[in-house]
Amino acid sequence: MKSRLIKTLFFGLAVIFAASCSVDDEGYYYNDTAAHGTIGNASPNSGDLYFFADNNQVNANGLNFGAAAGYYNFFPGNRSLTLRNAGGTVLDTEEITLNVGDFFTAFAVNTADSVELAVYQDVLAKPAGGNARVRFINLSPDATAIDVVDNTTDVTTGLTFKQATPFLELPAGTYNFDYRLSADDTALYTQNIQLQSGRIYTVYTKGFVTPQTGSNDTFTAEAIYNY
Repeated sequence: MKSRLIKTLFFGLAVIFAASCSVDDEGYYYNDTAAHGTIGNASPNSGDLYFFADNNQVNANGLNFGAAAGYYNFFPGNRSLTLRNAGGTVLDTEEITLNVGDFFTAFAVNTADSVELAVYQDVLAKPAGGNARVRFINLSPDATAIDVVDNTTDVTTGLTFKQATPFLELPAGTYNFDYRLSADDTALYTQNIQLQSGRIYTVYTKGFVTPQTGSNDTFTAEAIYNY
């Protein structure tokens, strides 16, 4: 069992959620007395996964590989975040401390036989005019270290498994992010993405550089819209 403290870092941004009725469940409405979390499945071949906060089930429908949902509202305090498979087996538990106004993202990561939780604090500081903010996370279990390159400019280098960059401020516009192995510059994937002014994103890699036998979950990158 692991422990991580998530500190309050709410910058007064107007976050909009769809209507719901309670906390620690499918609710997307904004509750100013709660903490707020996004959940995602970046574990190849893991099947449908379910997140729990203590005994409260967060997602009613299972999250398959590459899926993400939220923000959800979470009661503040010391919480046990648990990951279970479709059969109800507990795969991992992480102790987190949530304060009112916290924002975080929790991923299921690693291979199907070693699934674990990785939790990241979301720093939702509004970008300057004409800019967006982007965080990169390497969640590909066999990618060792990767570089992210825009044309010939390094956006980040040497990003190891489960490592995340800070939220980087970039001019709004269209980007072609090339993902490469740091060791030998092997090209892995190119992601075309439109970064909108004033918006905040998490971009994470997933899948295998060298797929396991029977797996079609190859290396790609996905974007989550944080704000």
